[in-house]
Amino acid sequence: MAARKKGPVFRVTGLSASQPDDELAASLKTTIDEVLTEDGDSKLTVYLEIVPSCYDKDKKVALIEFRGGAPAFLVELTDKPLNEYQLEMGTTDISFDRHFFGFTQLYTPKADASTTAE
Repeated sequence: MAARKKGPVFRVTGLSASQPDDELAASLKTTIDEVLTEDGDSKLTVYLEIVPSCYDKDKKVALIEFRGGAPAFLVELTDKPLNEYQLEMGTTDISFDRHFFGFTQLYTPKADASTTAE
């Protein structure tokens, strides 16, 4: 069986934590799908995960993988990974990046999990 080729991963910041994760993910996916359709990249497959922000309890972050390559609207971030790309999602400005500067949580911990720091 052939190994599945992973696509480029982007981080999205500026997402409001006021919506439940599933609604936020659906809004973000709709926004991305609209841009992909406009750019003719509708064959790309989008996988995304919503995680808490490490800096602001009122914000969330998304990790997005595009299977099939980087979409046209984000290809500049592949060539210049220190740049950011801003997009409007409803009334919110969100930012895409590939540099992942700072802390980025990779998953949402279980609510009942204890945290140990040494």
